[in-house]
Amino acid sequence: MLFTETKKYLLLLFITLNLIGCEDQSASTPPPSEIHVDTLTTNYINLRLSNELPGRVTAFKEAEVRPQITGIVKERLYEEGSEVKEGDTLFLIDPTTYQSTVNSAKAELKRAQSSERNAQKEMVRYAALLKKKLSSQQLYDQAEATYLEAKAETEISQAALDYANIELSYTKITAPISGQAGFSNVSEGSLLTSGQADYLTTIIQTNNVYVDMQQSAVDLYKLKQQFKDSSAEKASVPVTLTLEDGTSYQHQGRLAFVDTQVEGSTGTVTLRAVFPNPDKSLLAGMYVRAHIAYPEARDYLIVPQTAVVRSQSGAPSVYIVNEENKVEKKSLTLSNEVGSNWVVEEGLEVGDRIITNNLTKVKNGLTVVVDSNKSTDQVVAENTTNTLTTDTEK
Repeated sequence: MLFTETKKYLLLLFITLNLIGCEDQSASTPPPSEIHVDTLTTNYINLRLSNELPGRVTAFKEAEVRPQITGIVKERLYEEGSEVKEGDTLFLIDPTTYQSTVNSAKAELKRAQSSERNAQKEMVRYAALLKKKLSSQQLYDQAEATYLEAKAETEISQAALDYANIELSYTKITAPISGQAGFSNVSEGSLLTSGQADYLTTIIQTNNVYVDMQQSAVDLYKLKQQFKDSSAEKASVPVTLTLEDGTSYQHQGRLAFVDTQVEGSTGTVTLRAVFPNPDKSLLAGMYVRAHIAYPEARDYLIVPQTAVVRSQSGAPSVYIVNEENKVEKKSLTLSNEVGSNWVVEEGLEVGDRIITNNLTKVKNGLTVVVDSNKSTDQVVAENTTNTLTTDTEK
């Protein structure tokens, strides 16, 4: 009996101590502090955007110089890296054999011409005798046939001489286009063969250059819609370049060509722009970033990149403060990158107050204190640059 009373007493004491401890703990817990945030009020910004694409510089014209006859290189007549004009002699092949062929063809032509003249005189003589009825028609016909055969032989000999002269002219390997000649892949004494795969040198014309870009078919359709919806009668398509070191190329180009087929393996379409290159600063094979400007400026809503939060799947959203100073989360559809900001296609309205700091502490329905508020105009003035680009992977 005494043991039971003692047990009850200890249980009562334990419960009392626990209640006292809970009261002390609750009394020591401070009330939740207010979260202070800064906001950005959205409004329309007038911008002329551009679509950024990776590109490679290619020569406006490029020719690989190859021999058209077989022979030994006698001399190289150009300086590597120099500017050459169309028709300038670059290499000289030993012409001895081909000159001999020309001489032989000339001799054959002279003999054929002599035979032709004799046959013609014979035909004229028989024609006179036939007219006087001193010769038969058969003899005249034979004389005429001999003359025609001799004339044909003359034409054959003339063709052989022309061909020999052509081959002789090929001993002078000339520049097919004007431009800058490259390294020579042969030296004096090298044996060249007609139709060989290896080229002797290259000539590149770079006063103007091409920039070839790859654009997804879907994004190309969107870009075309921008120009289709343009209010301009003839929307221009200017293109600018950013070099590998981040500097802007000083000359503006233009979009010259859009391929008519989509590459099956990548789903992309090739676009080609033409750029002036007077100082030869753009070299064939260089990697650049091309910016295709939209046809006109339009009004857009923008949001700072630092204010955008993303879900595990990468979907973008922002937190805004409503009229009751409570937090709301809005999903966004983004398009263009403007400096350190995104252009918003869907999800925001003019006048929304976007939270720009303490993003890890805010959540839906939470009441916050707004310390400061900026407008979109101020953010654009502080953070945007002259280069407007598009990130197509949103």
